[in-house]
Amino acid sequence: MKTPKMLTLISLVLLVLIFIASLFFTITLPQNQSMEQTVARYLENDPKYQRTLDSEETPSISPDEMAAETMSALQVFFAIPTIYIAIIAIIVLIGYAIISKRPKAAALTLFSAGVLSLATVIIPVLLFIAGGMLKKRSA
Repeated sequence: MKTPKMLTLISLVLLVLIFIASLFFTITLPQNQSMEQTVARYLENDPKYQRTLDSEETPSISPDEMAAETMSALQVFFAIPTIYIAIIAIIVLIGYAIISKRPKAAALTLFSAGVLSLATVIIPVLLFIAGGMLKKRSA
């Protein structure tokens, strides 16, 4: 039981680190001036915006204001993966807590978390190995 527990713990630590980094990025996104300037520069070079200027119509919103609104929309957009990572970390924590008492249930929990975290590549490999080892030992 020691190896599956260690693999699960490593996965949990990696998930928590990814969650903290994602949360930090999401919270500080509106204050990121360089990213806002990049979005404003992109909008100024946008062909649709240039056509509006060429037709001598006054744009209803400046590129800087549009960039600020885009940053707040991006913050909401990036909150979704942050919450998703937190949910996966909770599932892994539950699996870690029940490894000793219910290895079959822990294997199922770790497999589920592995499938949910396929986008992270390394974490599902660790979870699938830990779940497989638990399944073999409980059989």
